[in-house]
Amino acid sequence: MKKPVAVTGAAIVALLVGLMTPGLFGWTGGSDPDTGDAEWTLPAAAAQPWFPPASDYENDGEPLSDEKFEALMTAFETAITAEETRADFEREAEIHLMNFIRRLGPADIGEEQKERITERLADLAEEHPDHRRMINQRGGLVESYSRPWPGGRLPSLSGSLLILGDAGDYDTGGAFFEDAQVDDLIARVDAVLGTPDVLDNFESEAGTHFWRLNNRLQMGRLTPGQVERVAGFYEEVKAAHPGHAEMLDRYKFVAGNLIPGNVAPNITGTDTDGVEFSLEEYRGNIVAVIFTGQWCGPCRGEYPYHRFVLENYGGRPIVLLGVNSDAELETARQAKIDENLPYRTWWDGHGQPDAEAAATDGPIATAWNVTGWPQIYILDEEGVIRYVGKRGGEFIAALDELYTEMRMKSMINVPQGIVIPASRPQPAQKAN
Repeated sequence: MKKPVAVTGAAIVALLVGLMTPGLFGWTGGSDPDTGDAEWTLPAAAAQPWFPPASDYENDGEPLSDEKFEALMTAFETAITAEETRADFEREAEIHLMNFIRRLGPADIGEEQKERITERLADLAEEHPDHRRMINQRGGLVESYSRPWPGGRLPSLSGSLLILGDAGDYDTGGAFFEDAQVDDLIARVDAVLGTPDVLDNFESEAGTHFWRLNNRLQMGRLTPGQVERVAGFYEEVKAAHPGHAEMLDRYKFVAGNLIPGNVAPNITGTDTDGVEFSLEEYRGNIVAVIFTGQWCGPCRGEYPYHRFVLENYGGRPIVLLGVNSDAELETARQAKIDENLPYRTWWDGHGQPDAEAAATDGPIATAWNVTGWPQIYILDEEGVIRYVGKRGGEFIAALDELYTEMRMKSMINVPQGIVIPASRPQPAQKAN
């Protein structure tokens, strides 16, 4: 779950994600990121200014004027019938549809305006029967987008423009990336940074692409040269957009410090009992750092896997440590009781005293640049990040793999004739 602007927008975000057809946006030629050989080009629908500036449609939830509505309909007609669109209709038209529909988000769309949009999309499906499913999927968003989004904000295009494909496609299994893969990732992000919609709202639109770049890089390991290459890319972007230097430094920090193979930055904060403790205190154990919160549905979906680890790996050097982002301390405390999750947890919500439910900008989450929840880092006994984002059964498998690896190391290093115990003690996990 991406960091919410307001919790009331979560249902709309979930609807958008649920209707998204993975892999359609942003790919041409081949779509295998593992090879680095597929020729890739930016879709014309994203590269050219087909629509009026998105910022023109941010009106704090007021009715959309007839003038702006007509301008939007005219632009859509030009875009959807363009030669570039006809050449690859599925790919190009889907982006046009999202770019069109998202401009409805900030305003209050009248019934007559909504009816005209619905009729045009129905006609479009008849004109392109082979693409009816895609058109109907996007058309299904009109109803929810015709009511003002929380805060009158403009829905992002970059959230739907999957120029980097699926994160799982980049999983190296702990191996280093090839130089060509890293260069391809950077080239794709660099290409999209100059597009009209990104330039119109750089902080939001570009931030999505930077987050995805780092997310893909966290699927493997980087050589020193590749780390330098990525850092150099962020510096080049910062030179071109100095007004966004702070944001870019945050993403650069992640690429340089929170990629597998790096020793995790230390965390110091107070637990849900108000006792200060540090991540480094648990060195010598396999540690999962879990950014979570009771406000977050996907976070709660991970609870059964956390309980499984607590119930089945007791006595082993495996530690779960939470970073809780609930706005109220009592919410965090009660969740640990209700969900039977007694592992030690930093309460990060104190950093946002005015937050209502989700305090996702606490000092720890900010330092680690966490913008998607849950986020999970798995560290080995030396504090080195080994896996990022493992969830469900993969979370348990990763912990088990590192424990087996740790046991093998101890067997290799133990003097002959010494009996190896089944496990070694770990710091007691405090019930908070």
